[in-house]
Amino acid sequence: MNISRIIKKVLLEDDENKKMSRGLDPKTQDTYLRGVIQNCPKIGNGAFVGRNIKTLGKDKLDQFPELKATGVDSAAYVTGQVGNNFYMAFGVNDAEAKTPALLAYRLQPKGQPEKVKNGLGGDINCEQLTKVQDLGQIPLSPQNKTQFDNFISTEGAGYATLTEPMAKDISLYEKVPYSELTYRDGRPVFDPIPREPGYAWVQKGMRYSTQNKNKQIEIMLGDQSFTLDEPEDITSDSSKYAFYLKDILNDWPALNSQKNAVRPNQIIYPLDDILYPDRQTCKTAIKKLDYCITSPVGKDCGKDLFKNKFIALRCGDLKMVGGVLGMKDEFQNIMQRGKPYGLADLKRVVGKAQYGDVQKESLESKINFILNEQRKKLRF
Repeated sequence: MNISRIIKKVLLEDDENKKMSRGLDPKTQDTYLRGVIQNCPKIGNGAFVGRNIKTLGKDKLDQFPELKATGVDSAAYVTGQVGNNFYMAFGVNDAEAKTPALLAYRLQPKGQPEKVKNGLGGDINCEQLTKVQDLGQIPLSPQNKTQFDNFISTEGAGYATLTEPMAKDISLYEKVPYSELTYRDGRPVFDPIPREPGYAWVQKGMRYSTQNKNKQIEIMLGDQSFTLDEPEDITSDSSKYAFYLKDILNDWPALNSQKNAVRPNQIIYPLDDILYPDRQTCKTAIKKLDYCITSPVGKDCGKDLFKNKFIALRCGDLKMVGGVLGMKDEFQNIMQRGKPYGLADLKRVVGKAQYGDVQKESLESKINFILNEQRKKLRF
């Protein structure tokens, strides 16, 4: 006994099984045909209910040219009598049918079997037929299946699939008919195009998730010692140094990227720990901003940028720049510069916010919405 030869044969058979389309596998055909008959007993006026499913050998496929064209080596079938005619239905779909239907033939007493136009079951709205992909019925011949496998190998396993993606991912995919399926460079995947109609799912987008933007912004403001909550004391420095979100977007790049998530007239209030910096904090903030202005590729210049700018501005108001700190020149330098590291733009807007603008903006938005709706009604 040649063990090596036996092992090689088994491995070759396994490779061939992998290449075969699941939908053309006799076992899958049997399962599919059985499911259709059980769930849609009206097919063939009930002629196939209770009938045994058999297998048609390769040597008899020549009598059924449309069946042979699908590339099957054998086929699951069932027979039944309707009136004076005998019919044979197969566990594959009719490629020429306008709606999903079983490939079927009328058996003639003499001569070749006659294909049933548009197959069987397409006229009774059989749900089991419409879910052919869910049953693993992939109408590809071994040749086409190999071509599709080569396509996946080239483009990547996650790029396309023959089975319907999971519900959570389905929006990322597009159904592409076999006849239109191409490589990224435009080359067709199939040659020849499969006779059996079908499609693949091609990924057109990437999986992503959106966050609660408002919550993210609240956290970011808190980390930088700011808040959206109005202070109880309207005479406090927090109220006096409040500013509008829209006015500081250019000075705070991280917030600018989220500008569409909040109202432009949203008021931001500084907290006490940023309103009353000590001298060392002032020195650190001013030196860093001055360094970032003079250094083309300043290290960590974006870190705590707006916080440092507000601190530096507050240090100037508190007269904590000259004297012992010796930061007068650096402070003048950042005061004369605008974004991204200077204070000139920020100086003009801090303390300009007025309570009531948020409510006013909301009212204006409601009025504009009502007016726009009225305009739509008047269009004809």
